[in-house]
Amino acid sequence: MEEKIILEDENGVAREFDLEVSFPLGEKTYVLLTEGEESDDVFAFFIDEDEEGEILVPVEDEAEFALIEAEYDRIMDEEYDDLEEEDEDEGEVE
Repeated sequence: MEEKIILEDENGVAREFDLEVSFPLGEKTYVLLTEGEESDDVFAFFIDEDEEGEILVPVEDEAEFALIEAEYDRIMDEEYDDLEEEDEDEGEVE
């Protein structure tokens, strides 16, 4: 089950997002959100804290976004490789 996150936009309108993945990179933890399966848009945030607790801050720097994208690709490749290894292991006859 995908985790849902509701955020308010600059006009105060609540929007529901699906949490695709979160991961640490450097000193920050990043969160990638989508607006469901019908959307190809991915929104990148990092977790910060204010006086009320954790908040999501949008990533606006293109260089930072490129680093996030590269790390996401690495994570997905690693998961894909792990799945391939599991499939190969299941196919072995002892």
